[in-house]
Amino acid sequence: MLRKNEKEALASLFLLSIGAVFCLDRFYESGISEGLLGLLGVIIAFASIIGIIVWAILVFAKMFRLLRKFTQEDDTPQITGS
Repeated sequence: MLRKNEKEALASLFLLSIGAVFCLDRFYESGISEGLLGLLGVIIAFASIIGIIVWAILVFAKMFRLLRKFTQEDDTPQITGS
C-alpha cells in the first residue's frame, strides 16, 4: 500500500508529465493563484531559448524531487529476517 506522501507524489508526477506546460501540477498542489503565476512564468520563459532551457531544468528537478519521495526511508518498523 502506498503512503500518503507517495500518493501525493504520484498525482503530482502524473500532472507534471501530462500538463507541465499548463502548470497543472501547480494548480493541483497550490491553488489557482500559484497556478496562474506558473502559467505566466511559462509564457515568459517560452519567449526565449534560455527561458526554455531554464524551464526544462526546473521541470526535471521537480520530477526527481518527487521521485525521491518513493526512495526515502520509511519510518515504520521493519521486520528483519534471521
